[in-house]
Amino acid sequence: MSKRILFITRTSLLLAIAIISQFLGKFIGPHNNFIVGPIVNAILLVATHITGILGGIIISVVAPLVSALTNKAPIAPIILAFSPFIIGGNIVYVLLYALIKNRNSILGIAVGSVVKAAFLYASVKAFLYFMKINEPVATTLTTLFSWPQLLTAVIGGAIALAVIPAVKKVAAD
Repeated sequence: MSKRILFITRTSLLLAIAIISQFLGKFIGPHNNFIVGPIVNAILLVATHITGILGGIIISVVAPLVSALTNKAPIAPIILAFSPFIIGGNIVYVLLYALIKNRNSILGIAVGSVVKAAFLYASVKAFLYFMKINEPVATTLTTLFSWPQLLTAVIGGAIALAVIPAVKKVAAD
């Protein structure tokens, strides 16, 4: 099978898993980000490890857009407007992991997680500064895009570390 077909197949499969997990997470309730977030973050790193940076970036862009466009929560329009920053945070996570993983994958996850969380927190603060959003929604957004992002990125990285060897073995067959 050609490398191009393998890339498309693997990226598509991982993207489908990310989208399905986001969709199913909506049935869990208001704190589904502590389940869905680690899954999606793990998929970003698995995709980056297995398909390369481009696969991780594709999922970094498409998954949050699909999630935002299918979101039925009252703050969905605001999340959609914030999507470019979510995409940016995911790309930062993927790029830093990709750049550091060959030296030390745990360090790549740690640096990627911290920088992603810092980027999202700074972004939400800037977003709220320029947007006219009521205080309860602003508080919700600030909470969503602060420490939970660090936690879900680290947990997702741990899941990826556990899963990547098995995926590499299957991918090699």
